[in-house]
Amino acid sequence: MPHRYSDDALTLARLLQEPALRRARIHAGRAGAVTRVGWALPWSVAEDTDDRLDGVLVCAVSRDVRDLVGAARSLAVRGAAALLVVEHAAGPEDGMAAVELPLATTGDDVPFAVVNRLVAELTLARETHVLRYGLTVHRALAELLYRGAELGALCSQMARMSQCPVAVFDASGTLAVLEQRQPRVVEAGELTTAFREQADALGTTGEPTDLHPRVELITVGDRALSCVVSPIVLGGRHDGWILLLEPSDDPHPHDLSEHRVLVEQAAPIVGTELLRLRSVRRAQEQARGDFVHGLLHGRFATAEDVAARAAHYEFPVRSWFGVVTAAGVVTPEDADSPARLLGLATQAARLLPEQDRHTQAAVVGDVLVVVREVARPGLMGPPDVAAQALTAYADGLHRFLSRRREQAGRPVRVAYGRPVVGALAIPDGYREARMALGLQRRLGLAEVCGYQELRVHAVLEQVAGSAVGRTFAADLLGPLQDPSAGDLEATVLAYVASGGNVNAASRELHIHRNTMLYKLDRASRLLSMDLRQAENQFAVWLAHTLGLLQSTSAEVTRVVSPV
Repeated sequence: MPHRYSDDALTLARLLQEPALRRARIHAGRAGAVTRVGWALPWSVAEDTDDRLDGVLVCAVSRDVRDLVGAARSLAVRGAAALLVVEHAAGPEDGMAAVELPLATTGDDVPFAVVNRLVAELTLARETHVLRYGLTVHRALAELLYRGAELGALCSQMARMSQCPVAVFDASGTLAVLEQRQPRVVEAGELTTAFREQADALGTTGEPTDLHPRVELITVGDRALSCVVSPIVLGGRHDGWILLLEPSDDPHPHDLSEHRVLVEQAAPIVGTELLRLRSVRRAQEQARGDFVHGLLHGRFATAEDVAARAAHYEFPVRSWFGVVTAAGVVTPEDADSPARLLGLATQAARLLPEQDRHTQAAVVGDVLVVVREVARPGLMGPPDVAAQALTAYADGLHRFLSRRREQAGRPVRVAYGRPVVGALAIPDGYREARMALGLQRRLGLAEVCGYQELRVHAVLEQVAGSAVGRTFAADLLGPLQDPSAGDLEATVLAYVASGGNVNAASRELHIHRNTMLYKLDRASRLLSMDLRQAENQFAVWLAHTLGLLQSTSAEVTRVVSPV
């Protein structure tokens, strides 16, 4: 374990090394020798006050202290660091007094002014040493940062200055960099495992409460090592942790003192580099998102235009692609945080990496959109291979999004279009995916739905967009959609959906059978057709379906082809 007392503070033993006090004797053993001393007070002042004396060395002349043991006991209660008695002749009460409080005695006449000056000078000298070393560390690392050195170079400089391995973990516990001199002390895999498994002992779980470096014990593999650990906090944001690993579990106090200073000075500089890296990644992801938006909305006029932009992302413009959309995954909190949206798109793009397919993703409004490579030229095989690969990815995306902790049980709807060939055809696949997503919600279909599964609706989409289709739907259902008709449209649609079964439709609407018959008779008069006939029921279904496709198509057009 690390030493309880480090070398960054003045101790009683160090004070007694000064020439004026070299003949003094410590009666409390090693524990008394390493007692920290921060200030000095004469016995007359300490005796007349009841204040706490934490870290104070009380100096007394032997003749002024009548009861040495009692004096030591009273000072210990008030937290004094030690008692120094000058002009003192050794006696049996020295040992008993040392039991109560670290005691140092000398037969020399050493004025209090001399002791007070020594304590002040030594304390300030140590503080000055710490400041100078801190400036040295800060200058070395800041110069590297100014020259554009990356995180690895900063950690390498820290490793050279400390002669110890230095690691940086991000806030999620992932090892960002590990630098160490030869021979290697630890392996990256073992250190990552140890950091995660011993997070509670290291105090690296959750948001940090203490921003200063701490000395902890960590077991890496079969070795127990001391480490100086410090959080990386910049601008109130916690970005990770710095670990400086000592070569043993019992490092020298002076080394620990310097390494604390090193890590404390390095934390804000490393945090600055992490901030820069995060900004660069965010800019890259935003540019990638703009590229995906361009693919989806057909902003590339020619194959040459898309190829020039795609080369930067190694995007295979001639492959088979599928477009997958997911709704119900973007919360109001996500909408206010571009970083969260970028993170969600990045996670979706990295899904199923074992299939070795290029994937791009972006968030459009409140919908996650993924462009997935499903087959490559010359390697596709049977025609249905691309469709099967797209279906498998859509299922995998639905499972992943549903299991996210942030989802909190909210349902996720995933819809996808048919595979298309080439990057310029991606807008067609995007439109189909959006149509499937819109109809999925309106028709109450399964949570994972493909455009090809819509069958009749997919066939009727072009008819719904024609003038004949629009006129047919408006003329047939217009009387039922008049405000004076009340809920007759819903009644007729339930009757048609039940296959003309009055009892089933009345149960669906929770109304009496006679009420159902009355409403159907009224609707038949408004439509000038007998709804009991199958042909008329089909006409109503067709008109309703065309109207549904028209409204869905208009909504999709606003999204896919924004003005």
